[in-house]
Amino acid sequence: MMILVMAVLAVFTFYAFIFVKNQIAREVLGFTGVLLLLGAVGLTTLNFNAHWGMKKVTTTQTKNIYSAAPDQLPVKLLITQEIGTKADDYVMVYRDNANDKQAKAHFVPNKSDMNQLIHTIARYEFKAVNQATVTTETTRWRFDSDLSRWLFGFTGIDGSLVKKEHLVTLPKQGWQAMTAKEAQAMQAQMAAKMAH
Repeated sequence: MMILVMAVLAVFTFYAFIFVKNQIAREVLGFTGVLLLLGAVGLTTLNFNAHWGMKKVTTTQTKNIYSAAPDQLPVKLLITQEIGTKADDYVMVYRDNANDKQAKAHFVPNKSDMNQLIHTIARYEFKAVNQATVTTETTRWRFDSDLSRWLFGFTGIDGSLVKKEHLVTLPKQGWQAMTAKEAQAMQAQMAAKMAH
């Protein structure tokens, strides 16, 4: 709607400066149109650059997760692969449901969605809890009023991602986090022990 407002103000300003005969009326209407047009452009710029008329809305979702290791193993595993070297960001392998036959990778970066790639992080921690969980906290820009939505709805930034954080919380007792290579080595050791 703001584009239509700016177009109307531009036509109004043009009309005031060109077609109004009375000099005082021309200057008052013309400069009023210029000021209103500059205000509309300024508000649109503020909306694009500083998210004026918007607020951050955060949603949180927590669900249980289950070991990536087979049920026969005495220890429960979270298999991790760090993304980068100092990012504290991981791809993690676990099962979503206790009866899933295979564990699957989670938080694999989507290279085709640059906004999500930049603003998403996944990490893990050990705490004194009984059940392993993953908590996803998503923060998005939302219009803070119906007026803002009406004026700036054309921008397409409503719902744009600010940040998305996945936190896997593991019990201190009975769980381990390790890389895929470490998990394979552990399985080989367990198989060798069982063979003897």
